[in-house]
Amino acid sequence: MALMGIDKAQPAHWLKDNQGALPSIIAVIGVTLFWVVGAIGGIRFLADASSPMAMLTGLYIGLAAVAVSIIIATLAVNDLTRRYARARNRRQR
Repeated sequence: MALMGIDKAQPAHWLKDNQGALPSIIAVIGVTLFWVVGAIGGIRFLADASSPMAMLTGLYIGLAAVAVSIIIATLAVNDLTRRYARARNRRQR
């Protein structure tokens, strides 16, 4: 396969070179999964609330979770952008 330009060790090599970016990548994937799961099943949870106070509490918890997820996604994307720009600037010099 190496003759055709396909290198099986490439993912392991990429992971070794970009080990510092792994937490940011995991954070972005986690926030994406949070939003997908929330869009699919989050409204159903609030619709099944037994009382208005339970619904209000669920809305406040959901609001806090959304705010925290936006902060985490912003920090992770900022970190990945900074790492990519730094690596790109090094290659251009």
